[in-house]
Amino acid sequence: MSGKIKITIIEPSEIVSTGLKRIIESYGSFSVAKTFCTIQEYCEMPNGNPDIIIINPMLVIDNGCSEPKSLLQTNDSTAVVAINYGPYDEDAFRDYDGYISIFNTREQIEKRLSTALKNTSDKETDDNSNELSVREREILTAVAKGKTNKEIADEFNLSIHTVISHRKNISHKLGINSIAGLTIYAVMNKLLDVDDF
Repeated sequence: MSGKIKITIIEPSEIVSTGLKRIIESYGSFSVAKTFCTIQEYCEMPNGNPDIIIINPMLVIDNGCSEPKSLLQTNDSTAVVAINYGPYDEDAFRDYDGYISIFNTREQIEKRLSTALKNTSDKETDDNSNELSVREREILTAVAKGKTNKEIADEFNLSIHTVISHRKNISHKLGINSIAGLTIYAVMNKLLDVDDF
């Protein structure tokens, strides 16, 4: 099994997850390590770091989050791929590294998974690891203004768990662990004006 691309599936429909698992494992280079019905199950179980997470995007929306990587607490090298059930265009999945459709052929699914993994790998080498996402800059600004995790969660319609995850990512990316340090960073990088205090 070593050398195979490890995939985790998060999908409440047993028919879909079982069928997807059979198709994926027929390729030979992929292996489905685990399947989960909910994001909560995934977060509670030690699951290592899969190369790809395939997820039903409704689970992300139901958790009040728009950034699946933050919600799933994945590292940057894990590709997050949505399962498309309907006639949505690509823009609906812009927060994902790729998507597969239930109408795709075996060959199309394999190609889309490989492309998502490659794009994630390319992004990792191209991106500045210290660059914050738009949502992370918003959270940083709120933290610098002295807002609590609950206040931030309410303001952005996120779970407290997601806010905490964003704060950890921000601290990790910037190498700053204190609120005072984050506030200074926000002011110096014009995310916050001194008059806002």
